[in-house]
Amino acid sequence: MTLTKTLMILATAGFLAACEEGMSSGGGAAAVGANDPSLIRDSGLVGKLDSAAASGNAVIYAYYTDVVDDGRVLEGADTYCGGAGQAVIQLTRGDKGGRGYNSMAFTCR
Repeated sequence: MTLTKTLMILATAGFLAACEEGMSSGGGAAAVGANDPSLIRDSGLVGKLDSAAASGNAVIYAYYTDVVDDGRVLEGADTYCGGAGQAVIQLTRGDKGGRGYNSMAFTCR
């Protein structure tokens, strides 16, 4: 139960940060933690995610749904965790600048 709450809080924080960035007039990126490309272990996702960040033992992928779909990002999360079915995800759906923008927070089994 505690892990689920933690993931929900992280996913919500990422979603709110994305909303705040979309509404701000200045440049800059809003993210939970730093954007860290080393968190992307699936070469098929390189350049498709808007950001990849870590917070504690959770990894958060943020992405535009017109660039990459949820299923493909889930595959990337499983790859990060070592194989199919290894990622435990919390998906937060949203929108940024009028485009679908989701964040997928996950931990590995």
